[in-house]
Amino acid sequence: MALGIAVNIFFLQISTNLNHLSLDSVNVPIAIGLILMMYPPLAKVNYKTLPQVFKDRRTLVLSLLQNWLVASCLMFILAIIFLHQYPEYMTGLILIGLARFIAMVLVWNNLAGGDNQYVAALVAFNSIFQILFLSSYAWLFLDVLLPYFGVEDKVIDVGGWTIMHAVLLYLGVPFLLGFSLV
Repeated sequence: MALGIAVNIFFLQISTNLNHLSLDSVNVPIAIGLILMMYPPLAKVNYKTLPQVFKDRRTLVLSLLQNWLVASCLMFILAIIFLHQYPEYMTGLILIGLARFIAMVLVWNNLAGGDNQYVAALVAFNSIFQILFLSSYAWLFLDVLLPYFGVEDKVIDVGGWTIMHAVLLYLGVPFLLGFSLV
């Protein structure tokens, strides 16, 4: 992170130049970085044991509640309370609250020496929900709920396919590589 900040400070045009390395809505350097970061922990997973982890219904329900209800609503409330005067930041915080940072969960679990199979199952479970529901969830929070709090102007117009495309690329490719190259 320090290297990234230093590069951005000393080479002011680097972020602009990196943004030009995008195909459609996908930033290629970010995609490569995420795939390289997520592959090692996913390559260590014994995928044959995943059905056993999926039998733990209590953990799956708690994961869904925490990730899709508590976290999303908490970030929405924080955005409304603290960023009401800054709709662009409010929108960003809401989107961060909706999207699960699965790459970091894998990396933190790997660094902590956690159970790779268990976390991979939870990540897979939440990834499926992200692929299926993130675009409609973003619509609910940004287009339906925000107007109730006085935010009428759309700050960002992101289509469902753009969100699904990004989720499939950033989550699907590392999972397929981890699953197939082991």
